[in-house]
Amino acid sequence: MLQLICVWLFECLWCISNMVLKPRMLSCDAIYRKESSSGRFNAEVYKAIKKQKFIINSCYGYDVSCELLEPESIPNTNHRNKVVILCHGLGYSSVGSLKYTDMYLKLGFHIVVYDHRNHGLSGKAPTSMGHYEKQDLKKVVDWCYETYGDDCTVITHGESMGAATVLLHLGIDNRVKCAIADCAYSDLKLLLKYQLKQYYHLPKCLIPVESLITYLRAGFWYNDVSPIRVVSKTNTPILFIHGKKDSFVPTFMSKQMYACKQNNKGIYLVAGAKHAESYCVNRKGYERRVKEFIQKTTDVTFS
Repeated sequence: MLQLICVWLFECLWCISNMVLKPRMLSCDAIYRKESSSGRFNAEVYKAIKKQKFIINSCYGYDVSCELLEPESIPNTNHRNKVVILCHGLGYSSVGSLKYTDMYLKLGFHIVVYDHRNHGLSGKAPTSMGHYEKQDLKKVVDWCYETYGDDCTVITHGESMGAATVLLHLGIDNRVKCAIADCAYSDLKLLLKYQLKQYYHLPKCLIPVESLITYLRAGFWYNDVSPIRVVSKTNTPILFIHGKKDSFVPTFMSKQMYACKQNNKGIYLVAGAKHAESYCVNRKGYERRVKEFIQKTTDVTFS
């Protein structure tokens, strides 16, 4: 009997670790249909945009699938080489970032969207909730500077796990002019404690064991994924955005990070918005806040 209980417990812990390393995925086609049918982005407009697919080689040995979207014209601005890199959330693909493209195209940004490791068309390696993903983002930033020159302005904009990746990246790369973090978690261990209790009614004492299993399987500890530690040290301007009704990544996490950042910061909490819904709930307010923050914290101005 004891042996059966041990086997059951191990299988349970292994399945929980899969929630991080091998999360449930939607196919690119399914995401495309879901996003376009819901009206989050206009498929016809996307088809008409000038774009180019390309591959970046990760330092971990797999390919990162990327796409460049170009504005039809550059509005009156003091800086023409503006690039925004969009980072999608867990279990999604770069298609999930397309809803933000209209906002940035109107501002004259070149846009790079890409699939995280283990997502979309990129290589299959364990998901690490931002730990390894931040190195892939650094490679995308490298590509932007190689393509547009050393005088280009690069900003990053992430959603959920993509937002955590954007924040973690600031700890290894100071070239980004500002970052937009939409519904980011402040600390992976804290998030998992919250979610185990909220959704699975499991004790938080499982977290250290889960972290050990994850380390043995993928080489990182949950303690390694703590955006709030980076936020407390970086001087890069950060705009935190969060839906007030987010129960998946609780709103208090963005409030925590905003409070611990010393300067160059902003926060926008969207009434009525659940997880990753802020842009769709209040597009005008979202676009205004992002535009104002970019103008305030970078050398880019708009007419």
